[in-house]
Amino acid sequence: MYRILALLLTLSVILIGCSAEPTPTLEPTAQPTEIPTQAPTDTPEPTATQVPTVASTDTPSPTSTPTPVTGVVKSTLNVRQEPTTRATLLGVLTKDDVVTLVGRTEDSSWLQINYPLGESTTAWVIAERIDTTANLAALPVISATAATTATAVTTSVAAITSTAGTRATPTPDTGTVTATSAATATVQATVETTTTVTVEATVVPPTGGTPPGSILFDSYENGIFNVYRVRADGTGLQQVIPNASDPALSPDGSRIAYRMRRDIGGLGIALATAGGDFLSTVTEESAAGYPSWSPDGNNLAYNVVSSNARIPAQILRIAVGPDNSPVTVGDGWRPAWQPSPGTNILFDGCKGATDCGSLLNLNAFEGDPTNPTLITFGQGGAWSPNGSQIAFQAPDDKGLSQIWIANADGSGRTLVTTDVVTHGMPIWSSDGQWLFYRSDQGGVGWAIFAIRTNGTDARKIIDSNVHPDQWVYAKLAIAP
Repeated sequence: MYRILALLLTLSVILIGCSAEPTPTLEPTAQPTEIPTQAPTDTPEPTATQVPTVASTDTPSPTSTPTPVTGVVKSTLNVRQEPTTRATLLGVLTKDDVVTLVGRTEDSSWLQINYPLGESTTAWVIAERIDTTANLAALPVISATAATTATAVTTSVAAITSTAGTRATPTPDTGTVTATSAATATVQATVETTTTVTVEATVVPPTGGTPPGSILFDSYENGIFNVYRVRADGTGLQQVIPNASDPALSPDGSRIAYRMRRDIGGLGIALATAGGDFLSTVTEESAAGYPSWSPDGNNLAYNVVSSNARIPAQILRIAVGPDNSPVTVGDGWRPAWQPSPGTNILFDGCKGATDCGSLLNLNAFEGDPTNPTLITFGQGGAWSPNGSQIAFQAPDDKGLSQIWIANADGSGRTLVTTDVVTHGMPIWSSDGQWLFYRSDQGGVGWAIFAIRTNGTDARKIIDSNVHPDQWVYAKLAIAP
């Protein structure tokens, strides 16, 4: 029996040992956990992705490009499409702007820059207004004539679209592209290289056409004033009256009132035919000048400006004819008689003690000399042909004299010219679509310009010298 018990005990031990073998099932659980944990340790293979970053360190080849030649703008500066003050104005730089210099004219008076700033397109500025330590002689020379059709191209030539009657500022390009239509034009060209190319286009008149009629003006030459006539397109220049200034054409176009300059009768105001032949003296007041005709041609308004600062300038009215005496209209200067059927005179003066430098309005026959109507701040006013608007000169926000227009009551004041130069003495064309004015061209020299009343199509008509101290009396007049 003991043997049977021993045998059973032995079998039970064997069975218990066999049931304990499930412990090997731990191996599967251990294997999955160990394999993933070691795989991440091998994944630092992303160190291979650092190869590109190392490769990028080889790209500093740009360091081999030459250092840009730069300059600093000394003061407010116009940016032009070509190296001339008559070229299209592309924008304005301000003091301390840094520009990249890429070319020059042969005489180095103009510099080609990258414009807009930071771009590859080019434009032109006057060299004397750029401060630079660079050797300008090392810049490539781009002749003034070649600049209008060819230049070193670094980018595509942009499309230019200009529509008549709108203020269009062309996108700066690498050459002058002339519109192929007087009303609307689009010119496109693409240049992929950095070599010199030529962009060809048909040369046609500006989009606005030519102003009508002619202009009477005075020019100061070798110490003498002379009155000239020129067509609005700049042709047909002729001297009309020697030793004369301040011309004004009568409403019927038959007579010219002007200030005598020590010719017949000495100083004062006289009349001549439209061809310049002397007719008569209106007044021999030595300080009389700046005549303006009444709409019916029977009266003149003029100013008397004394050299004595304590004596105010005066506006007077005088009938055209023999033995007539002047009548004081009010204190002021530079009168402009309102067109038919008006009886008012626009003039410069003071409204009280504080509003000096203003445009005032007063009835020429019945107005109170001590109480003129204040129109707006400005000087050198001129009426539009129908009397509904006025043009005048006044400072802009930079303090530069610019041309403005406004309604006859001073409302709707609008800036017309924007160049960083001196503009003044505006008058209207006979159709009311244009203004003529004087400009010093940024110090280059005085000239007469035309511009549409919406500020487009500005162009120089003719050079005309002014007396350095009297340009604000350099009167213009419209003629047929």
